[in-house]
Amino acid sequence: MPFRLEKILTLRKKEEESIKEELNRIRLLIREVEDEIDKVKKSKNDVESQLRTGTQTGAQLGFLLYLLRMYNDYILTLKKKLENLRLEEEEILRKFLEKRTERKSFEKLKERYIEKQSFENDRKERATIDEVALQKYFRNIDNTRG
Repeated sequence: MPFRLEKILTLRKKEEESIKEELNRIRLLIREVEDEIDKVKKSKNDVESQLRTGTQTGAQLGFLLYLLRMYNDYILTLKKKLENLRLEEEEILRKFLEKRTERKSFEKLKERYIEKQSFENDRKERATIDEVALQKYFRNIDNTRG
């Protein structure tokens, strides 16, 4: 008799795999945003270095200050995006761990079911062997009397 919860176990495995893929996608996005933040910070540092030299004209100085403001705003936007992605990652990780626990529970049930079936099959086999041996014994007794 097959394991009656096999379809549910298969479904749990697929759900877990799907959530795992989603988790990997979010983690990739997080790395991309972190890389973008690093890149923007480097550009911002370059502009700050140019400002420290003090060799710019009024128009150049105004433009560099404008760039600095834009970099700061963009970094803040990226940090907010990163924070949201981390919250999403946390939620997906929670779902993943929940699904993994469910799958493991079903796998344990399946293992117990297989062990029980194996034990039951062994018991039936032993009973059959005992019955055959008993019949053979009684035939031998009848043949020796007869």
